Amino acid sequence: MKLLETAGEVAHGLNYKLFVVGGAVRDLLLGRTNLDLDLVVEGNGVEVAQQLAARLNAKLVVHNRFGTATLYPDGKGLDIITARREGYPHPGALPVVQPSNLADDLFRRDFTINTLAMKIEPGPFGELIDPYGGQQDLENRLIRILHPKSFIDDATRILRALRYEQRLGFKLEEFTAGAIRRDLAMLDTISGDRLRHELELIMKEPYPERIFRRMDEVGALSKLVLSWKGDSVIEKRMALARQAEPSSPLYLALFVYPLDLADTEQFIARMRYPQKVAQILRQTLELKTKLPLLTSADLLPSDIYRLLKEYSPTAI
Repeated sequence: MKLLETAGEVAHGLNYKLFVVGGAVRDLLLGRTNLDLDLVVEGNGVEVAQQLAARLNAKLVVHNRFGTATLYPDGKGLDIITARREGYPHPGALPVVQPSNLADDLFRRDFTINTLAMKIEPGPFGELIDPYGGQQDLENRLIRILHPKSFIDDATRILRALRYEQRLGFKLEEFTAGAIRRDLAMLDTISGDRLRHELELIMKEPYPERIFRRMDEVGALSKLVLSWKGDSVIEKRMALARQAEPSSPLYLALFVYPLDLADTEQFIARMRYPQKVAQILRQTLELKTKLPLLTSADLLPSDIYRLLKEYSPTAI
C-alpha cells in the first residue's frame, strides 16, 4: 500500500494518471493473494518510474522502445507501463504498439476479467474502473474474450483461456468456447518460442494436468503435439510428482511420457527446447524402454547403477 501511495503521489505531481490493472485487481476482488502489480500510466510511464526509483532508491531497468520500465524496490520487479494501443500486422505476429490512453490499454487485453483497473491517486485512491463488465464476469465465474477476432489476433490466448478456467474454477463463456474451436488452426501461426512460454506457465500452475485434459478436450493439444492423449495414469503421476519434486522439468518429462521418440523429437523441434531440456525428454523415453530390465527381483544395486548412471535425476 505504501508503495502504491508513493507511486500515485509521483504520478499526480507530474499531472499523470496512474492505475493498477489486470491480475492484481482481479484477484483482489476474488480474495486471492497476488502481489504481482502492473501499473499503467496515462502519460509518460518511464518518467514516473524514474522519479519513483529516485524516491525509493530502487534499481530501475528502462525499455524506452516500449515506453515501459521495471522497478525493483525490494528485489521483486514492478512493471510501470505507458498506456498504449496495439495493432496486429497479421495473425500470430507480435503487436505494434503506440502510446494511448487507459481505455485503449484495457481493450488490448485478453479477457474481461483482466480488464479491471483501480485508480492510484491521492483523491480517488482505489476507485474501480470496469469498462467491459469484468466484475460481472467474475461474479458469474466466466472467461470471456473482448472481441470476436481475439484468438485470430493472438492464438496464445486460447491456452491462457484454458489456464485461467482451470486455475479459477471458471467456465468459458459460450461465444468464447465456440471461438476457441473455430480458431484452433491459428495456433499454427504462433512461434515455437511463444508456445513454449505458454507451456511453461501451465507447468507452474497448481494442477497442470487439468489444463492438459481441457486442452485435449477442445482439440488444442493436438496442435502442439500430434499424438498426445489425455491419460488418467499421467494425471496420477503428475499428482505424485507434486509430492516428490513439483518442478516444470518433471511435469514436462511426464507430459512427453506417452509419446514415442519420433513424436517427442517433433515436439522438441516445434517448441524449440534448449539442449538441456531436450536431453531430459529424450532420456525419459529411453528409460521407458528399460523399465522391464528394472523389474528383475535379483537385480543388484550395481546393476541398477549401471542401467541408470547416464540419466539425469529428473528423467529417472
